[in-house]
Amino acid sequence: MEEERRRAWIAILLIAPIPSLNLLFSQYSGDGSLAQAVFVLSKVWLLALPLWWYLKLEGNPISWSPPTRGGWGVAAALGLGMGGVILAAWFIIGVRVIDVEEIRTTWGMFGMTDWRILLMACLYWIFLNSVLEEFVFRWFITTRAETVFGDSGMAKPILLSATVFTIHHIIVLAFSVVWWVVVLGTTAIFVSGLLFSWLYLRYRSVWVVWLCHAIADVGLFIVIAIIMLG
Repeated sequence: MEEERRRAWIAILLIAPIPSLNLLFSQYSGDGSLAQAVFVLSKVWLLALPLWWYLKLEGNPISWSPPTRGGWGVAAALGLGMGGVILAAWFIIGVRVIDVEEIRTTWGMFGMTDWRILLMACLYWIFLNSVLEEFVFRWFITTRAETVFGDSGMAKPILLSATVFTIHHIIVLAFSVVWWVVVLGTTAIFVSGLLFSWLYLRYRSVWVVWLCHAIADVGLFIVIAIIMLG
């Protein structure tokens, strides 16, 4: 059992820092092409290492995480709730305090004021990035956290997974907004991470959690579209 826990910690430590390190490198490297290469390598690592660990090191059979326990309705309801909170936060607070022109100028350098590029970013985020995040944070890290904490219940694995999920999002927020927005955003992301991890442990399918995540992301991209397209 101790050997299994040690391996589980190693697996978590090999994965958890990668998204944050990628963001920091992209921000401070000053080399666009090198930053892009690191971005691609980080995504490959986040996909390849868990697969190798699960299939080769642990000797498990291939699984597509089938949603045999249901959970679609719960996931959709939670996703709609999260998306609604995002939209409400924008219209109640965001429109009054966030400098839209500054964001538009900064993100405009990446072509985000073009609706076609914005749409491609949205589709990438929802159908690729969100799936990868569920694969990494909810499946790989959460299940390894279960091994680390043994039979102590769902709370500790959920907390660890949500904490790791939140850390790299803090870095994203810290680069672009004022401190109190970072605090609010961090709180919202942490709560989302708790709910996502709970959904996974309850229904044992990344696809159920992805549905929740994807619906919430639609709310986020509606706000981004309002900002970028005016």
